[in-house]
Amino acid sequence: MKNKMTEKWIAGFLTIIFILALIPVLIIAKYNYPCADDFGFSVYSHIAWEETHSIFQVFAGALKTVKERWFGWQGTFSSIFVMSLQPAVFGEAGYRWVPWIMIGAISFSTLFFLYVILKKLMEVRTPVYLAISMIYLIFALECMIDKTQGFFWFNGAAHYIIPHSVAVILIGLMICIIKNDRHKSVKMMLACLAAFFVGGGNYISALIIAILFAVALIVAVYTRKRKCIRLVILPCIFFLTAFLINVCAPGNSIRQGEVGYRPSVVNSVILSFYYCVEYIMERWFDWTYIILVFSLLPFLWEVVKTVGNKFNYRFPLLVPLGSFCFLSAMFTPSLYAMGVAGGGRIFNIIFLDYLFLIILNIYYFLGWIYRHCGLGENKVSCVESSNIKIYLLVLLCVTIFIGGLYSEVNPDYFTSTSAIKSLVSGEAADYGAETAKRTIQLQNNRQKSIQLEIFKTKPYLLYYSDIEIDADDWKNNSMERYYRIDEIQGVN
Repeated sequence: MKNKMTEKWIAGFLTIIFILALIPVLIIAKYNYPCADDFGFSVYSHIAWEETHSIFQVFAGALKTVKERWFGWQGTFSSIFVMSLQPAVFGEAGYRWVPWIMIGAISFSTLFFLYVILKKLMEVRTPVYLAISMIYLIFALECMIDKTQGFFWFNGAAHYIIPHSVAVILIGLMICIIKNDRHKSVKMMLACLAAFFVGGGNYISALIIAILFAVALIVAVYTRKRKCIRLVILPCIFFLTAFLINVCAPGNSIRQGEVGYRPSVVNSVILSFYYCVEYIMERWFDWTYIILVFSLLPFLWEVVKTVGNKFNYRFPLLVPLGSFCFLSAMFTPSLYAMGVAGGGRIFNIIFLDYLFLIILNIYYFLGWIYRHCGLGENKVSCVESSNIKIYLLVLLCVTIFIGGLYSEVNPDYFTSTSAIKSLVSGEAADYGAETAKRTIQLQNNRQKSIQLEIFKTKPYLLYYSDIEIDADDWKNNSMERYYRIDEIQGVN
């Protein structure tokens, strides 16, 4: 019993840290406001709600948007459907729920996926599973590459964070189905729906799922496990159907016409490896990743000890190599479509998968040591050891010290400190006052044209984009359609 108490305390402590870190982020959300594509993609849904207050009509408006964009701009129909339902459709105050939705999607998918892997497959103790999950979520929350596009701007997050989260859930469901988990028929139905959704979403998440389906089928054929093939094939068909609808959209060619330079397929693949090294090792890797690795070590060692000799860990070099290729593949769709490595919202989901791969590689490396070096035979939890307690306490102090220094110099370095800075300084409230004033002007306007002051306050987390002085700018045009005004002009 004593052996398990320390684990429970640590897991509980990490859970409290995650909840405390969420508080300022969710408080500042009350000042969040739609912008740019939020308006353009939800025009029909918003007008439907204003005129009918019918959910069915709102969905009909979303489907109309899907059809219009599929023929005229892009084929990602499932993402477009979600983007058309941004929370401000039902009233601007609803937009405050955006961070709750995005953080909730990341949290739920992560907890479910790691539960399937750690609890169901590896049968680790609940506190160990919870500790690893909380370390992942804390790091994902605080160190997201583009925090605005990851948590606060609905359109960008809905196109990437939500399909990514559904893809993570899909992988967990497929593992449950293959392992003959209970309620297989229900999980199969959910897996088919998730596969269809991901196939109709962004091309990065879709490509990753396509790769994983292909690998699963190849392994099943190679090992002659016909039952696995039958279980994988149905969700795969749903995925491929949606993906074909996605890539065959007439709008894709129209959008591609707006792009200047595009590398060939071969060059895109080669550049993907280059940018993977550049971003992962040169731009993103810093002291926080070192803290992440050292935080995970004792808990992943417990996972290795729980698994014991059930696994051989025969390919210590293949796992990191496969992880590198996996991450590199995530850069390819953007490079091929636009000639660039991607933007903040694209980097966000690459970052989230990078964290999963860090966990995988640490586990595999520790497992190889356990298997081939004869370590870890003691069944007592290493987390209970006094040395490990000191290790974790020192690690916590180092994290607080270095994190405090970085936050003092750059409060926007972490999501929570950025939110606290904006709340304490009053800039969040000032931005909220500006957006409230603009909303009242737009809602009460009865003229064909209107002039709106361009935002003066631009909090790091809340501000993504604004209208322009030029009334012909696309952002102005999107807002015009949304509020049914002929001309909106920005003024300083």
